[in-house]
Amino acid sequence: MSDMSDLERLVELQAIRELKGRRDHAVDRKDWDTYARLHSDDYVAMSIGDKPIVGGRAAADALAVHMANVTTVHHCHTPVIEFQDRNNATGVWAMEDNLFWYRDGEKQWLRGFGFYHERYVRGSDGQWRFTYRKLERTHAETSAGAAILAVDASGENLRVGMG
Repeated sequence: MSDMSDLERLVELQAIRELKGRRDHAVDRKDWDTYARLHSDDYVAMSIGDKPIVGGRAAADALAVHMANVTTVHHCHTPVIEFQDRNNATGVWAMEDNLFWYRDGEKQWLRGFGFYHERYVRGSDGQWRFTYRKLERTHAETSAGAAILAVDASGENLRVGMG
């Protein structure tokens, strides 16, 4: 991005990294109000369920239902962030998620790997927010009998296996 100085670019990169960290912390702590605030009103989630979810509040509400009885641990790293202009950026993050829950009294788990494909916008308040996210799951391991649903690189939902 030629219209940003090196210092401006570094400051904005750090702001987006912190946005991602706050998002992961909000999910793992089940802080759905914070999660909603980190996403734009026109945010599109391609990683929850089988249809796109539009809006930060709607995505937070959907996750609250899906994750109500699930303990999650998210790790995202090695971001590649590119600026389209001063107020728009895209990012790809390597990810690992660990999910733990009980079904019929038995502990179930999923350990997944892949990439988050994201878009960000800086609002008039100067804060970066997510406008889009899609999970590309490249590998998953599960406990016996744990069905998982993932999204492939094309954005299509598919059942990736029974553990």
